[in-house]
Amino acid sequence: MGKVTNQTKRVVSLIASATEIVCALGAHDLLVGRSHECDFPPDVTRLPSLTEPKFPVSGTSYDIDVRVKAILQEGLSVYRVDAEKLEGLRPDIVVTQDHCEVCAVSLKDVEAALYAWSGRQVEIISLKPDSLADIWEDIAKVACALGCERQGKRLVKQLKERMATIAKQSAAARTHPRAAMIEWIDPLMAGGNWMPELVSIAGGENLFGT
Repeated sequence: MGKVTNQTKRVVSLIASATEIVCALGAHDLLVGRSHECDFPPDVTRLPSLTEPKFPVSGTSYDIDVRVKAILQEGLSVYRVDAEKLEGLRPDIVVTQDHCEVCAVSLKDVEAALYAWSGRQVEIISLKPDSLADIWEDIAKVACALGCERQGKRLVKQLKERMATIAKQSAAARTHPRAAMIEWIDPLMAGGNWMPELVSIAGGENLFGT
Protein backbone atom coordinates (compact mmCIF):
# COMPACT_ATOMS: atom_id res chain seq x y z
CA MET A 1 0.00 0.00 0.00
CA GLY A 2 1.49 3.37 -1.01
CA LYS A 3 1.96 6.16 1.48
CA VAL A 4 -0.49 9.04 1.77
CA THR A 5 0.89 12.03 -0.11
CA ASN A 6 -0.70 14.70 2.11
CA GLN A 7 1.69 14.78 5.07
CA THR A 8 0.23 17.96 6.62
CA LYS A 9 -2.53 16.27 8.62
CA ARG A 10 -1.84 15.25 12.19
CA VAL A 11 -3.93 12.28 13.25
CA VAL A 12 -4.78 10.91 16.69
CA SER A 13 -6.42 7.50 16.91
CA LEU A 14 -8.21 6.65 20.15
CA ILE A 15 -9.23 3.11 19.27
CA ALA A 16 -6.99 0.21 18.27
CA SER A 17 -8.96 -0.80 15.17
CA ALA A 18 -8.75 2.74 13.78
CA THR A 19 -4.99 2.78 14.33
CA GLU A 20 -4.71 -0.39 12.28
CA ILE A 21 -6.91 1.13 9.57
CA VAL A 22 -4.78 4.27 9.35
CA CYS A 23 -1.62 2.17 9.04
CA ALA A 24 -3.18 -0.21 6.51
CA LEU A 25 -3.99 2.84 4.39
CA GLY A 26 -0.31 3.76 4.33
CA ALA A 27 -0.82 6.76 6.61
CA HIS A 28 1.28 5.52 9.50
CA ASP A 29 3.45 8.65 9.43
CA LEU A 30 0.42 10.88 10.06
CA LEU A 31 -0.23 9.39 13.50
CA VAL A 32 0.89 11.55 16.42
CA GLY A 33 -1.06 9.96 19.29
CA ARG A 34 -2.91 6.77 20.25
CA SER A 35 -5.06 5.11 22.90
CA HIS A 36 -3.61 2.98 25.69
CA GLU A 37 -4.80 -0.13 23.84
CA CYS A 38 -3.19 0.63 20.46
CA ASP A 39 -0.29 -1.79 20.03
CA PHE A 40 -0.31 -2.83 16.36
CA PRO A 41 1.69 -2.33 14.26
CA PRO A 42 4.16 -2.68 17.16
CA ASP A 43 6.00 0.59 16.52
CA VAL A 44 2.86 2.67 17.23
CA THR A 45 3.64 2.09 20.90
CA ARG A 46 6.32 4.79 20.55
CA LEU A 47 3.50 7.34 20.18
CA PRO A 48 2.16 9.08 23.30
CA SER A 49 -0.80 7.34 24.92
CA LEU A 50 -3.74 9.67 25.56
CA THR A 51 -6.24 7.46 27.36
CA GLU A 52 -6.50 5.19 30.38
CA PRO A 53 -9.21 3.27 32.23
CA LYS A 54 -10.58 4.76 35.43
CA PHE A 55 -10.40 1.43 37.25
CA PRO A 56 -7.86 -1.36 37.86
CA VAL A 57 -7.95 -3.85 34.97
CA SER A 58 -6.42 -6.68 36.99
CA GLY A 59 -8.38 -9.56 38.50
CA THR A 60 -11.08 -11.85 37.16
CA SER A 61 -13.62 -10.97 34.50
CA TYR A 62 -16.22 -10.79 37.28
CA ASP A 63 -14.09 -8.31 39.24
CA ILE A 64 -13.69 -6.06 36.21
CA ASP A 65 -17.41 -6.28 35.38
CA VAL A 66 -18.32 -5.15 38.91
CA ARG A 67 -15.97 -2.14 38.68
CA VAL A 68 -17.30 -1.09 35.30
CA LYS A 69 -20.93 -1.34 36.41
CA ALA A 70 -20.18 0.71 39.54
CA ILE A 71 -18.74 3.51 37.40
CA LEU A 72 -21.66 3.43 34.98
CA GLN A 73 -24.23 3.51 37.79
CA GLU A 74 -22.74 6.81 38.91
CA GLY A 75 -23.20 8.19 35.41
CA LEU A 76 -19.46 8.38 34.80
CA SER A 77 -17.45 7.35 31.76
CA VAL A 78 -15.21 4.30 31.94
CA TYR A 79 -12.12 5.86 30.38
CA ARG A 80 -10.16 9.07 30.81
CA VAL A 81 -8.82 11.27 27.98
CA ASP A 82 -5.75 13.39 28.71
CA ALA A 83 -7.11 16.65 27.27
CA GLU A 84 -3.93 18.63 27.97
CA LYS A 85 -1.69 16.12 26.21
CA LEU A 86 -4.19 15.85 23.35
CA GLU A 87 -4.18 19.61 22.83
CA GLY A 88 -0.40 19.66 22.91
CA LEU A 89 -0.27 17.26 19.95
CA ARG A 90 -2.32 19.74 17.83
CA PRO A 91 -4.25 17.08 15.87
CA ASP A 92 -6.23 17.92 12.75
CA ILE A 93 -8.16 14.65 12.92
CA VAL A 94 -9.20 12.50 15.88
CA VAL A 95 -10.55 9.03 15.15
CA THR A 96 -12.73 7.50 17.86
CA GLN A 97 -15.88 5.37 18.18
CA ASP A 98 -19.49 5.50 19.35
CA HIS A 99 -20.15 1.78 19.17
CA CYS A 100 -19.55 0.84 22.82
CA GLU A 101 -18.88 3.12 25.80
CA VAL A 102 -17.50 0.22 27.83
CA CYS A 103 -15.07 -1.09 25.19
CA ALA A 104 -13.13 2.11 24.44
CA VAL A 105 -13.13 5.87 24.93
CA SER A 106 -16.56 7.20 24.01
CA LEU A 107 -17.39 9.93 21.53
CA LYS A 108 -18.69 12.20 24.30
CA ASP A 109 -15.38 11.87 26.18
CA VAL A 110 -13.47 12.94 23.09
CA GLU A 111 -15.85 15.83 22.43
CA ALA A 112 -15.53 16.99 26.04
CA ALA A 113 -11.74 16.99 25.74
CA LEU A 114 -11.80 18.92 22.47
CA TYR A 115 -14.42 21.46 23.54
CA ALA A 116 -12.02 22.67 26.23
CA TRP A 117 -9.91 24.20 23.47
CA SER A 118 -10.44 27.55 21.83
CA GLY A 119 -9.73 28.70 18.30
CA ARG A 120 -8.79 25.37 16.73
CA GLN A 121 -10.95 23.21 14.47
CA VAL A 122 -10.48 19.46 14.84
CA GLU A 123 -12.31 16.92 12.69
CA ILE A 124 -13.75 13.99 14.64
CA ILE A 125 -14.18 10.71 12.77
CA SER A 126 -16.34 8.35 14.81
CA LEU A 127 -16.62 4.69 13.84
CA LYS A 128 -19.64 2.53 14.63
CA PRO A 129 -19.41 -0.88 12.95
CA ASP A 130 -22.22 -3.36 13.59
CA SER A 131 -21.38 -5.64 10.65
CA LEU A 132 -18.66 -6.36 8.10
CA ALA A 133 -20.38 -3.98 5.69
CA ASP A 134 -20.04 -1.23 8.30
CA ILE A 135 -16.33 -1.99 8.64
CA TRP A 136 -15.84 -1.46 4.89
CA GLU A 137 -17.69 1.86 5.21
CA ASP A 138 -15.55 2.90 8.19
CA ILE A 139 -12.37 2.22 6.21
CA ALA A 140 -13.73 4.39 3.40
CA LYS A 141 -14.65 7.11 5.94
CA VAL A 142 -11.14 7.20 7.39
CA ALA A 143 -9.59 7.13 3.92
CA CYS A 144 -11.73 10.08 2.84
CA ALA A 145 -10.71 12.13 5.89
CA LEU A 146 -7.05 11.39 5.21
CA GLY A 147 -7.34 12.25 1.53
CA CYS A 148 -6.49 8.75 0.32
CA GLU A 149 -9.77 7.51 -1.13
CA ARG A 150 -7.98 5.43 -3.76
CA GLN A 151 -5.99 3.55 -1.13
CA GLY A 152 -9.21 3.01 0.82
CA LYS A 153 -11.00 1.44 -2.14
CA ARG A 154 -7.99 -0.75 -2.86
CA LEU A 155 -7.77 -1.91 0.77
CA VAL A 156 -11.48 -2.79 0.96
CA LYS A 157 -11.22 -4.66 -2.36
CA GLN A 158 -8.26 -6.69 -1.08
CA LEU A 159 -10.01 -7.54 2.18
CA LYS A 160 -13.22 -8.58 0.43
CA GLU A 161 -11.25 -10.79 -1.94
CA ARG A 162 -9.52 -12.50 0.99
CA MET A 163 -12.90 -13.08 2.65
CA ALA A 164 -14.33 -14.51 -0.58
CA THR A 165 -11.39 -16.90 -0.95
CA ILE A 166 -11.82 -18.15 2.62
CA ALA A 167 -15.60 -18.54 2.16
CA LYS A 168 -15.07 -20.56 -1.02
CA GLN A 169 -12.57 -22.86 0.67
CA SER A 170 -14.72 -23.37 3.76
CA ALA A 171 -17.84 -24.07 1.69
CA ALA A 172 -16.03 -26.97 0.06
CA ALA A 173 -15.03 -28.47 3.41
CA ARG A 174 -16.64 -31.74 4.49
CA THR A 175 -17.26 -30.62 8.04
CA HIS A 176 -18.50 -27.38 9.56
CA PRO A 177 -17.46 -27.14 13.22
CA ARG A 178 -19.94 -25.87 15.80
CA ALA A 179 -18.42 -22.74 17.30
CA ALA A 180 -19.14 -20.74 20.44
CA MET A 181 -17.72 -17.22 20.10
CA ILE A 182 -17.37 -15.93 23.67
CA GLU A 183 -16.38 -12.32 24.43
CA TRP A 184 -16.58 -12.37 28.23
CA ILE A 185 -16.55 -15.17 30.80
CA ASP A 186 -18.33 -13.81 33.86
CA PRO A 187 -21.00 -12.76 33.13
CA LEU A 188 -21.07 -14.90 30.01
CA MET A 189 -21.33 -12.82 26.83
CA ALA A 190 -21.52 -14.22 23.31
CA GLY A 191 -19.88 -12.39 20.43
CA GLY A 192 -22.29 -10.46 18.23
CA ASN A 193 -21.95 -7.80 15.53
CA TRP A 194 -19.63 -9.08 12.77
CA MET A 195 -18.31 -12.09 14.73
CA PRO A 196 -21.09 -14.48 13.59
CA GLU A 197 -20.34 -13.39 10.03
CA LEU A 198 -16.68 -14.32 10.48
CA VAL A 199 -17.61 -17.73 11.91
CA SER A 200 -19.88 -18.37 8.93
CA ILE A 201 -17.27 -17.26 6.40
CA ALA A 202 -14.72 -19.56 8.06
CA GLY A 203 -17.11 -22.49 7.66
CA GLY A 204 -18.35 -22.77 11.21
CA GLU A 205 -21.83 -23.07 12.67
CA ASN A 206 -22.31 -20.26 15.16
CA LEU A 207 -24.09 -21.46 18.31
CA PHE A 208 -24.62 -18.13 20.11
CA GLY A 209 -24.98 -14.51 19.15
CA THR A 210 -26.55 -12.90 16.09
